[in-house]
Amino acid sequence: MRRFSEKRLFLVSGLVVMLLAGWLYWRTLRLPLIYDTLLHIRIVGGLTWRSVWLPTEAFGFYRPMTFFPMLVINQLFDGYPAWLLHGNNVLQHAANAGLLVWLSWRLWPNWRRAAAAGAIFAVFPFSYQAVTVYGHNVHPAMTGLVLLGLHGYVTAVSQPNPRKWWLITWLLFGVMVLTHETVVLFGGFAVLVHLNCQPEAFEQWLTWLRQKDWRGLLRLPWLHFLVAGVAYLVIYQFLPISRAPQVEVTGTSLWLNFLYLLQAAVFPLAWFAHLLPNVSGVWITLGSAVLVVVVTGWLAWQRLDWRKPLLLAWGWWAGASLLLGLTLATDYLLRGPRLLYLGSVGVALLWALLLDGIWPTRTSARSLKGEGADLGRGVVWTAVLLFILITSGQFVQTKLDEYVQLTQPVPVMQQAQMPNDAEILLINLPQWLDVPPNTYAIGVEFVTMLGDYLFVEELTSANVPGAHETWAVNLPELQNSQAYAYGIQTQDEWPTAFSDQPRHFFITYFLPDGPQTRHTGYLLPPMALPPIAPPNPIAQFGAYHLTEAAAEACSGKISVWLRWLPAETNISDTTSVFVQVLDANGRLLTQADGPPLGIRPGLLAASRDDLLVDLRMMELAERETAVPHTILVGVYDFATGTRSLATDAAGQSLPDDAWRFPVANCP
Repeated sequence: MRRFSEKRLFLVSGLVVMLLAGWLYWRTLRLPLIYDTLLHIRIVGGLTWRSVWLPTEAFGFYRPMTFFPMLVINQLFDGYPAWLLHGNNVLQHAANAGLLVWLSWRLWPNWRRAAAAGAIFAVFPFSYQAVTVYGHNVHPAMTGLVLLGLHGYVTAVSQPNPRKWWLITWLLFGVMVLTHETVVLFGGFAVLVHLNCQPEAFEQWLTWLRQKDWRGLLRLPWLHFLVAGVAYLVIYQFLPISRAPQVEVTGTSLWLNFLYLLQAAVFPLAWFAHLLPNVSGVWITLGSAVLVVVVTGWLAWQRLDWRKPLLLAWGWWAGASLLLGLTLATDYLLRGPRLLYLGSVGVALLWALLLDGIWPTRTSARSLKGEGADLGRGVVWTAVLLFILITSGQFVQTKLDEYVQLTQPVPVMQQAQMPNDAEILLINLPQWLDVPPNTYAIGVEFVTMLGDYLFVEELTSANVPGAHETWAVNLPELQNSQAYAYGIQTQDEWPTAFSDQPRHFFITYFLPDGPQTRHTGYLLPPMALPPIAPPNPIAQFGAYHLTEAAAEACSGKISVWLRWLPAETNISDTTSVFVQVLDANGRLLTQADGPPLGIRPGLLAASRDDLLVDLRMMELAERETAVPHTILVGVYDFATGTRSLATDAAGQSLPDDAWRFPVANCP
């Protein structure tokens, strides 16, 4: 009866862990296509159902299974729906967590240990990059294949007639070969798993080794996988592909690589580094590692049956880390937390075992006093596990917030309702963001939006319908000096010539709480105006004529639409516009100053025939309860503070040299 209860607890905990993994990353389904995903879409455009299985010079690795699923998706959906690609990553991550729970249960039938391993894997902080960006799908995919392959391996070595299961395992190994170079580690993982599912096998292996029974040794199934993996790596060196795409990243510090990988292994303790700013992160990492190693050694000394599980956990992490630390440039590794995804399986198993040391499985020999002690240990076990899950989950959510901030230009463009042939000018488009202080001391915590090898045209075409001529320019004058660091896409110079299409402007402002992108309006050149009738001014302000004005208030946000015609050819760069929001008593609630479209007149270089559609969004203070009633619009010189004289269409002077119009309530 107790056996059935344990199994039921295992099944429930596995389902809960999968739901946890999915819930943590589910919000990524609202993200647009970004970063390496766009690179992969570009590469897939030049591939066919045949050539996808061949090495390609367009990519620095041989990974057909990276591009084959994308060919299938494009064929079925005539494109690449962002929700589908991101959802695929989330589901794979959840499935991997479930597979790990199952593997732990099969090796050591302990539902608590299995649940803890799966939950820690689900929230592992450095996995956020691998799960959030579909272009990094290779890491969840490879980890899933390895776990599936190990399940097949365990079944094969446990059955008297395993031919079918060996065939399945080798087929999975073949798919791994087409997926990622870490296939070379599968044989090593198989050794560690074999030792845990059949602990007595080790003595048999030693006996064959002492007796020099080479036939027996050569029959070891894990050895075949290990040799096949090494052979693949040798062949890989002769494939006609360019080397890794990070060719410009040079320099390897094995010490720094080791520290970064070690930090990932002791991440729950390394988390405290940001709470101790006066203590070296290096010493915190090393001290934490010493503590974890000492506890591991004590557990191995106390419980002989825990030695092989601990060896599996440490061996998995060490194997994955060794491959990364020796082959990758330091800058690339420190900025690529996605690379730690496969090794996180070992880390999760390690911390599940360490937790199990706090609350080991009860035995029938326990006294009543021992049962009372179990309650206290259970509380400690639960508290430590919750600490790991909450701190790691909070870290992941913070990184997802940064992805939302960095990808904000795409949703803003989607909401702009532009014609399919409109031009797009993105100003200060963010490339990456680094918000200090780092939670983990070693490495660089930043979220990349686009790589240097991708262009803004691809970002637009992948997320906004229609064919748009697009520019990404850098304007330092519109940036702010913030406590965080950021990178800007600077792919184009400021465009001067206008075509016959409207040009929409999107400006990213770097505010204290992160970047915010706004659609500031669009310019309609004379060629784009017909069949629109020539607009008649409703108010004149010297440098500008106002032809239309409207405002709407909704949930504390006020949207204002203004249409301007330049009245002069060369408008001074100190000429600006004020837009003030007043309540029914004339009290100022909020305002938004700046030139039309947010661009200084000299740089915008609009002619007298160009129509400027100026969009402004304002928010009331958090505790403001007054209702927006009236908008005041005027023109002034911000260098002197002098307002331009204002007249209406009949030439009559306007009070306060400003045009007044009411604020409508949103539907």
